[in-house]
Amino acid sequence: MTQSSFLKNYSKSIIFVMVLLIALVIEPYLGLQVKQFVYGISLLIKNLLIFCLPFVIFCLINNSIAKLGSQALKYIALIIPLICLSNFVNTFISYGISKAVIDLGVIGKLSVANANDGLQPAFTINLSQLLSNNVALLCGVISGLILGIGKTRQMPKICGIFEKITHYFFKILVPIMPVFIAGTAIKLQHDGIMGDVCTKYMPVLLTFVSIAYGYVFLQFCVLARFNFSVVGKYITNLTPAFVTAFGSMSSAASLPLVIKGSAQNVKKPENANIILPAVINIHLVGDCFFIPLMALTVMTSFGMDFPGIAVYLPFALHFILAKFSVAAVPGGGVLVMFPIMQSYLNMSADMLAIVTALYLLFDPLITTCNVAGNSAMAIIFDRITGVFKKQKPLQ
Repeated sequence: MTQSSFLKNYSKSIIFVMVLLIALVIEPYLGLQVKQFVYGISLLIKNLLIFCLPFVIFCLINNSIAKLGSQALKYIALIIPLICLSNFVNTFISYGISKAVIDLGVIGKLSVANANDGLQPAFTINLSQLLSNNVALLCGVISGLILGIGKTRQMPKICGIFEKITHYFFKILVPIMPVFIAGTAIKLQHDGIMGDVCTKYMPVLLTFVSIAYGYVFLQFCVLARFNFSVVGKYITNLTPAFVTAFGSMSSAASLPLVIKGSAQNVKKPENANIILPAVINIHLVGDCFFIPLMALTVMTSFGMDFPGIAVYLPFALHFILAKFSVAAVPGGGVLVMFPIMQSYLNMSADMLAIVTALYLLFDPLITTCNVAGNSAMAIIFDRITGVFKKQKPLQ
């Protein structure tokens, strides 16, 4: 890899991490008014995001469903349940891991400032959503089915318009994300939370890396019937995709390389072209492990009770549905989950700030795990369709 390509691939990772570190270093030297202003801008970005989310969700899910209908209509009944089942299982594995980590007592209580003592924003602008996320999700599904299954000639044009809307939304969002990160870091540092976060959450982060990557590696082993030379072939073919995903923090950016590598790992290469574009935004193994794990451990470290199944199940179901509206861009996985974590887990702004900061810091590892999970899904899809067509499984 040349120096220029390295910098191009890793520029977003470097910028996000550098902004976070710089904000933490300079926070003690900033005046109170400056910190309040930056934090106010950070909250404004968050509020604008939540305000726009229903429209973005509608566009993203419409295109995901429509593309399933146009590119792989005969497989739609297989793909969606397969993705939902995988996301559901992974989300509940994360729940079990979180309970085990918390029961072990490796996460202590955070020294959280009182509401009046913490950093207050210089200004607040509250925006009321014109449309709920659930309504936007339902409308997007219906619209996508009509466009995809109906095979209307206007489908490419309509999807193209929605694609442009989301493209420009994230084109604007990604450059201002460093401001959001800076405001979040300054808030946590000012309130004396960041030091605790860096030390107390390290076991959780190490748990995520070992469990999530171990889980995907186990999938490859099972699919290869524990033939480790085949496992090595799978990973070797996907290495360029993993490097791109790690550097760009975007599953979409690595899609061509994921398709190319996965096509070498399946019996029928066209199956990789069918499944991967359809699942790139909605089957996110890394997110399913990381976000619930961090959300639940952050809640308990703030003194909240660990949620029971009755509380977690509605969260998990909405979490899985929201996966259909996640954009494969840096930070996209956690930003779309803000309303769900607030509504079903009663997480405060400080809790969301910690989850967001840690997600952005570890996004390269999360995205790489997402790509690995999608690669395994391509092999599973190839095997299942092979059985339907009475083909021999890949040796």
